[in-house]
Amino acid sequence: MVNKQDYLNSINQNIDMVRGDTLDFNFQLQGLTEEECETLKVTFAITDNYALGAQVEVDTASGITLEEYTDGVALFNVRLSPDATKNMDVARYFYDLQIKNDTDVITLMRGILTLLPEVAG
Repeated sequence: MVNKQDYLNSINQNIDMVRGDTLDFNFQLQGLTEEECETLKVTFAITDNYALGAQVEVDTASGITLEEYTDGVALFNVRLSPDATKNMDVARYFYDLQIKNDTDVITLMRGILTLLPEVAG
């Protein structure tokens, strides 16, 4: 069961990345069963305007995987392919990382994602 009190505040973390590069990072969750982790929907979304919704989004069906589950700790991997950002403007965007189950939506991480120009193309 995902408990809101375990996630009272999301982590505010800004990310700088080169446009057209791969974004790849891991995060851990604890307090869920392996079955709950396998059915959990995890979403990483990027937008420049909250009102318009996500411009880029990956989730457990398209780029976020449960890598391992050991002793009550789940390790997830978030991977955003180079194609996801290669045609986006060099600019600042908003992003968030959320987990969802049947009853809850919890934002674990959010912040500004800055796309930087690449030196060599």
